Amino acid sequence: MARDYAWRNWWNGNKAQIVQEVIIDVQPPKIEVLSQQHNLTQGGSGLVIYRLSEPCPVNGIHVGDNFFPGYAARSVLGESSANTYMSFIALDYRQGRDTRMFVSATDRAGNQSKAGFHFYIRGRNFKKDIIRISDNFLNTKMPEFENETEEGSGSGLIDKFLEINRKLRVRNTDTLKQAAAESDPSLYWKGAFLRLPNSARRANFADHREYHYKDNTVDEQNHMGIDLASTAHAPVPAANAGKVVFTRAVGIYGDTIVLDHGFGLFSTYSHLSHVAVRVGQMVKRGEIIGNTGTTGLAGGDHLHFGMIVHNVFVNPVEWWDSSWIKNNISNKINSAKKR
Repeated sequence: MARDYAWRNWWNGNKAQIVQEVIIDVQPPKIEVLSQQHNLTQGGSGLVIYRLSEPCPVNGIHVGDNFFPGYAARSVLGESSANTYMSFIALDYRQGRDTRMFVSATDRAGNQSKAGFHFYIRGRNFKKDIIRISDNFLNTKMPEFENETEEGSGSGLIDKFLEINRKLRVRNTDTLKQAAAESDPSLYWKGAFLRLPNSARRANFADHREYHYKDNTVDEQNHMGIDLASTAHAPVPAANAGKVVFTRAVGIYGDTIVLDHGFGLFSTYSHLSHVAVRVGQMVKRGEIIGNTGTTGLAGGDHLHFGMIVHNVFVNPVEWWDSSWIKNNISNKINSAKKR
C-alpha cells in the first residue's frame, strides 16, 4: 500500500493498494551423490557426480578452502539426467588426509544444502631437487627479464634472479590460473592425455627445489608441472581435444599455450619456441600446437607441461594413465548413465 500527501479526500491523500500472491520458498534443495568411490592422491584429481532436487544456480564441491563448480551433465549423461552435475576436483599438493570435502547447492531463493560423501586421500611425499645457478646462466638469462624486475631489487644478477624466482613466479602462476578461471560447459576430451613423444622426464610435479649459488642455498620453490625434454624445437602435440584460451609470453614460463578441455580441466604448455595456434581455435588430440624451446626461465630446450583443475595445479601423470582415467572418470560416468 502507498499513500501520498495530496489534499484530496479531506487532506487524507491518495491511496493505492495492490494484492499479490507470493510463494515463499524455505525448502532447501536435496542432494544425492551418484558417484561411489572417491580415492584421491595428494596433488591429484577426482570426479564427483551428484543430482539435485531442483535447479540451483550455485553448486559444486568444497575441497578445503577451494571450491570446484558443478557443470550440468546432460550433454555427457543424456537427456534424462536433468539437475545432474559433474565436478572435477583437485587436491593441492599441500592438502593432506585431513582435508574436508562436501557438496553444496544454493537454490534461487537462497536456500542452501550441504552433503558429505565417502572419500579417501592418499598422502604422499614429493621429491627434492637441487638446482645449481651458474654465472653463465645468470649472464644469459637475466637480460631477458630487464623489464620484469623492480628498481632497487639489487644490483647483482643473483639479486635479480631471486626477485624473478620469488615475486615474478607468483605473478606468472596467478596469470595461468586466471586463464583457467572460466571453462566451457562441454566435455571436449576423451581418453588418456598424451605426453611429449620420445621425451625424457627432467623434473617432476611438486618437486621441492633448492636453488644453490656458489655452494649456498639461496632460494626454495615448488615445481608446478613436469619438464619433458626431447630434441631441440620438438613438435608439441595437444595432449587432448580442447579449445585454445591463452597464447602469450608469461615471464618465467616463456611462450605459453593453455587449452580448455571443458568442465574446468585445462592443460598448459610452456617454454615454447613457436606457437602454432590462436585463441578460440579448437584442436584435436595429437594436433601440433607449437614447438619446445628455451623461452622464460629455462636452462635448456624442454616442455614444461601442466594440468589445472579449475584453479589448482595437479599431477599430470594421472591424466596420462589410461587405467587411472578408466577407474576414476570413465567408470563413474558410465555408472551414472544407468541411474
